[in-house]
Amino acid sequence: MKAVHFGAGSIGRGFIGQLLHDSGYDIVMVDVNTALVNQINAHQGYDLYLINHAYQKVTIDHVTALSATQDSQALIEAIVSADLITTSVWADNLAQIAPVILKGLVQRQHLQKSRLNILACENAFMNGQILHDEILKADTQQELIDLDAVAAFANTVVDRMVLDYVTAGQHSVAIGDSFELAIESSQLVDPKTPPIVGAEYTQNLQKYLERKLYIINCGHAWAGYIGYVLGYNIIQDVFARADLVQQVRQTMEESARLLVRKYDFTAADLDHYIDFAIDRYQTPGIKDPIARVCRSPIRKLGPQDRLVAPAVQLEQYGLPNELLLKGIAAALLFFNPQDEQCVILQKYLTDHGLPQTIEHFTAISAASPAFKKIMKSYDQQRQLLAQHRDGEI
Repeated sequence: MKAVHFGAGSIGRGFIGQLLHDSGYDIVMVDVNTALVNQINAHQGYDLYLINHAYQKVTIDHVTALSATQDSQALIEAIVSADLITTSVWADNLAQIAPVILKGLVQRQHLQKSRLNILACENAFMNGQILHDEILKADTQQELIDLDAVAAFANTVVDRMVLDYVTAGQHSVAIGDSFELAIESSQLVDPKTPPIVGAEYTQNLQKYLERKLYIINCGHAWAGYIGYVLGYNIIQDVFARADLVQQVRQTMEESARLLVRKYDFTAADLDHYIDFAIDRYQTPGIKDPIARVCRSPIRKLGPQDRLVAPAVQLEQYGLPNELLLKGIAAALLFFNPQDEQCVILQKYLTDHGLPQTIEHFTAISAASPAFKKIMKSYDQQRQLLAQHRDGEI
């Protein structure tokens, strides 16, 4: 079997590439980085290092690489002969790879090749649908008779700790043990024939999307924003304090109560998931800047995102949400002059005041009990911020 994977970055090699290898595929990696393409071809593979096992080396073999910019004909031929296509190029870049995928699919159509699974393993909601739509947009000459007759685009949820790791002059990847790849089984070519070993297949992807967003992404962002208020610059300094770790856990537990109420998760399931998340954040030797964790606060304060969405739904169910609201208040205080969203947010706050800012960016109504709690927490944390960061706001 052959898989073509777009994106030979840390997720591509350290997560999807490993699963493809373990599933028995010969892999063609596609990337714009010529040096990385040459390195993979020189070794017919690449190395991974296991963070949880003293950085033990694992070699992923049966891998070749193509340049996305220089090997277009060979890439089209690889798509024509592929049994599976996967991507990890960042969702914003799916439009860049859609034209060459289109060309390969048009050739498959002419040759009457079998229908193909294409999995966009991107950290984006409805990632498969995004790629599907980008391929349709690229088909300006209407060469494909019917895209859905040629390929299937199942949406996915992806999560794993992967870090760039340079050793002996080679670009490698360090990976954590735990991972999540959930695949929307109903959208596969054949739901009874899973294409990747080790993935979780579900007919209800929404619950996995919300579990990751409301627990892992939520807890990470909460720790970052609270850590910023307390004067920390590295997220691991937050996770070095037992009291703050407990608060992060309790924040995740607020979201977990919501997920138990909405879906068929058990409290025990989500306790294990929270343990997995916190263990990751406490991995020795990792240094993650708070400026990176907290970046793009407008997006992270959105009504469908990691902090606001669970907080609002918990209020609707009459369940506790105080710690989530504290995180929202802290996010409103975050400022990094190099972050465009921070600049926009703080200017809006200066021009329009806190009440209008809360409503504008979170869509939380002033009539909501949550609104008043955010206002109160904002004032309390603003005082802490002034103590720890010399009054940056």
